[in-house]
Amino acid sequence: MAISFQCRIRETGSLSIQVSGAYYERLSVHVPELRKPLEWWLRRPLVLTGKVSTQVLREETRRLKIVSAIPEGETPDVAPVIQVFSRPVPGDTDPELRLVTVAVVNSVGTAGPSGALFQMGFTVTATDGMLIEPYPEAEISNSDEEEQSLQLLYRNKRTYAIGHGCAAEWDAESGQSVSELHGVALPAYQVVSLTPNIYLTDENGNYQLDSSGKRQAVTVSMKELADGSETGDAQVESVLRLYGEWIAARKAEIVDLPVKFHSAARRHMELAEKALVRMKAGWALVGSDSKAQQAFRWTNEAMLHQQVRSNFPLREVVFDKNDILRVKGAHPTLDVSESGRSWRPFQIAFILASLPELVDPTRKTRSIVDLIFFPTGGGKTEAYLGASAISLLARRLRDPNDAGTDTIMRYTLRLLTSQQFLRAASLVCVLDDIRDRHSKQLGDSPFGIGVWLGSTSTPNTWEQAKQVLKQMRRDPNQQNLFLLLRCPWCGAQMGAKPKGRGGQHVAGYEDHGKKRVILRCVDRECKYSRRSGLPVHVVDEDIYEVRPSIVIGTVDKFAMMAWQPQARNLFGIDNRGERVVSPPGLIIQDELHLISGPLGSMVGLYEPVIDELCTDRRGTQPVQPKIIASTATIRRYEEQIRGVFGREEVALFPPHGLEEGHSFFAEPDRLPNGDLAPGRRYVGVMSASLGSMQTVQTRVAAATLQAATKIPEKERDGYWTNLNFLNSLRELGNTVSLLESDVPDYLTGLRRRDGIDPRWPHRTMELTSRRRSDEIPMAIEQLQTGYVAGTEHQQAIDICLASNIIEVGIDIDRLGLMTIVGQPKTTAQYIQVSGRVGRRADVSPGLVITIYGAAKPRDRSHYERFQTYHQQLYAQVEPTSVTPFATPVLRRALHAAAVAYIRQTTPEDSPPQPFPSMEYDEAVALFMKRAQVVDSGEVQVLAEMAEKRARQWNGWERTEWSANPAPWGDPKQGLMRFAGTLPDLESKAYIWDIPTSMRNVDTECRLAISLDYLDDDVEGADNR
Repeated sequence: MAISFQCRIRETGSLSIQVSGAYYERLSVHVPELRKPLEWWLRRPLVLTGKVSTQVLREETRRLKIVSAIPEGETPDVAPVIQVFSRPVPGDTDPELRLVTVAVVNSVGTAGPSGALFQMGFTVTATDGMLIEPYPEAEISNSDEEEQSLQLLYRNKRTYAIGHGCAAEWDAESGQSVSELHGVALPAYQVVSLTPNIYLTDENGNYQLDSSGKRQAVTVSMKELADGSETGDAQVESVLRLYGEWIAARKAEIVDLPVKFHSAARRHMELAEKALVRMKAGWALVGSDSKAQQAFRWTNEAMLHQQVRSNFPLREVVFDKNDILRVKGAHPTLDVSESGRSWRPFQIAFILASLPELVDPTRKTRSIVDLIFFPTGGGKTEAYLGASAISLLARRLRDPNDAGTDTIMRYTLRLLTSQQFLRAASLVCVLDDIRDRHSKQLGDSPFGIGVWLGSTSTPNTWEQAKQVLKQMRRDPNQQNLFLLLRCPWCGAQMGAKPKGRGGQHVAGYEDHGKKRVILRCVDRECKYSRRSGLPVHVVDEDIYEVRPSIVIGTVDKFAMMAWQPQARNLFGIDNRGERVVSPPGLIIQDELHLISGPLGSMVGLYEPVIDELCTDRRGTQPVQPKIIASTATIRRYEEQIRGVFGREEVALFPPHGLEEGHSFFAEPDRLPNGDLAPGRRYVGVMSASLGSMQTVQTRVAAATLQAATKIPEKERDGYWTNLNFLNSLRELGNTVSLLESDVPDYLTGLRRRDGIDPRWPHRTMELTSRRRSDEIPMAIEQLQTGYVAGTEHQQAIDICLASNIIEVGIDIDRLGLMTIVGQPKTTAQYIQVSGRVGRRADVSPGLVITIYGAAKPRDRSHYERFQTYHQQLYAQVEPTSVTPFATPVLRRALHAAAVAYIRQTTPEDSPPQPFPSMEYDEAVALFMKRAQVVDSGEVQVLAEMAEKRARQWNGWERTEWSANPAPWGDPKQGLMRFAGTLPDLESKAYIWDIPTSMRNVDTECRLAISLDYLDDDVEGADNR
């Protein structure tokens, strides 16, 4: 094990090296009752110290020197050798600087455990004026604005050493040198927790306390804003004033920064001032415009009630003596007390900044894409739910009869989509209650919410919905495609309920006539137990007909626009292709960093069509939709926004400050005494001597299982469940085998050796994409089951094996322990995955154990630079790539996007023949215009591809759209078939492959084994 570092060598000074560890001495122990002696191993600790003088480091360069080591106490039988290697810094002419490598080598020739060293580590200390300075890094020439920003933000997070076969650690605040370095086998680094909570301080930075002695938090009461009280106004103005003062204080600090940071620092403060101007404009509009004021007040009322109702406990449904379903317990009452019912400062600030564009669609700033960049768990969802409520209410206040889909929320994973659906459903129910009470201003059409997913998650047709409901009543194993498992208004249970005599009853899903299924609360006291049911729509046909106010779906679903002309209803277009109501005015894209690579490129190609369908051209000026995106990890966001949405202006919120983790709206979390609160601790494990990664996994799994039993019972819950992240399903399968065989075997060995009482991995579960959609909420519920003190048989999960499905959307506060097997493919994934634990740092601070493969160069690099990587975690995020007009993307889906535009804008019953040349040219013009913004170099390729596709369509003369087998279409006369399906090898007709998903879908290949070779062999034998 070794570390390399840079030091400044003065005339005096030296490096002091201390090595610690142990070896084990074999003993032969005679026990009277036994004939043969026992073999025992006795641990012998060792400590060695040595010094390296200035002369050696300065003059004896490029020579490996052995350092004389003095043991503390007895001379060990097995001792390592300390070596040092010094050389000038390449490219640096300073004669005082040297690159130094200190190595600790086991040169004992004895093989086996008797010659091995254990628990090794060493410390290098600079003494008597010698300085250890930051490790030289490659200078970035012609760095762009983002790189300059990162250099400013992370200027105090420097690298002082790198490891070789081990990791290097140091303790540095903001100075330019350190006095001590450590070579360690188990590196650890605590990432500071950021909090959206802001506390008032005095001039000296001390917390201001209230009458009860607690810190005074800066909050904005939803209730006070809903009532329009002076208290609420004062709270908002306080946030704006404090932010302005913070900006002024940071601007004053710029002059003290090194000159190379001035440009980036001034740019950061300019962006912060622009954000403040937008916030003040929004607040002024609330005070001066009656529609803005009313929408703002009702939004606060809706969010206040939504928070209460979505947190109602699940009310169990039981059978009464007449075998009729009843809800257990009394109907809940709405308590809107102030406890926890406030906006966080960044949430109300963001809503005010975006409010003018939501209330007045004609504003020029509407084209700005607002990107919420906030750590996981900070409350991004509430921020854009509040923005959505304002958009919905403002639209109805402008025209009470303008009912239709107003907000489209798009996600990338079905798990995240279904979870956000449940959260947003409560808001919609509250908004509809407000509309019911103010129908004169908000119209008679109900507010509603729809979830638009694939057929494996929700029913696409009424017929499928009826069939699923029928099967659910008969088969307990039938997948629940209706998603809603509780009433969003009162918390009453919904879904399957087993009967005592076999079969099961389905609560909350009911037949409505011969062709429909509605979602209706079982509790007769509930507002939504009436015949019309809940304003929640999960069937595609229902969504097309009703046009719910909010539609939540995955980005994949928009590929179906080429197949489903009825989707036009979501964009306010009727079956004749004419606009009858306003299109969606707000598009919310969550987890923007996942819209990258092949998926992002496909999304970017379809996006011009979606943008055009959401653009209202009925007035004198076209009105584009407002776009809000959110992420916790992203780089080069301007390029990604341009590639996906074709927008040139992006407003990052909150804007950066002068140092990473300090942006006023997000600051390091501190305890009441001012000390940093516990953060998320990362620990690295790598062992080249154990041979395989699976062996390391076995030991880590056994150690974490046992360690949880040593924690005091009141603190045990957070670390009882070990959430394991695996980079692939293959690795996950290997881990299942380890838990069933190797881990129990290893624990059995520990019981024999150490006499422990093993904790076996009895309760394990898998959380991957292989699970059905309706099983995932149940799995999450299982993970929420905690450790119960004093109970012998625990119901909490011991080990959960998860794939990238947990990357977003798993918000379980009790989880505090995670094992990551192998460095994830991207840093963004590493941050998102590890963010699933330690969400309640005040109860169970997060502990993340990363197991590195010694044979994988990338893993080894991350391990050896462990502290460097983790102290600059967000700066290490890789830029995302979106290339919607690259040739492979155009070849795969240009024709599909064109068909999608034509089928959504022409009469619904229009056939593909004659070739709709005018509409096709309109679609191509959209793509050409977008390509000029995104990548002008691809315009020529796009034009050639578009012309080729036009010739094909016109020349084939197909009379039907679908060439899929019956009952979908006609394989002989159809224009297009589902991409990824096997073509009809008997047919000679040319057919377009049109994707039903934006992810990679490749056509299957059918192999036939030829018998001709066998015939040849037989003929050859006969001839012989």
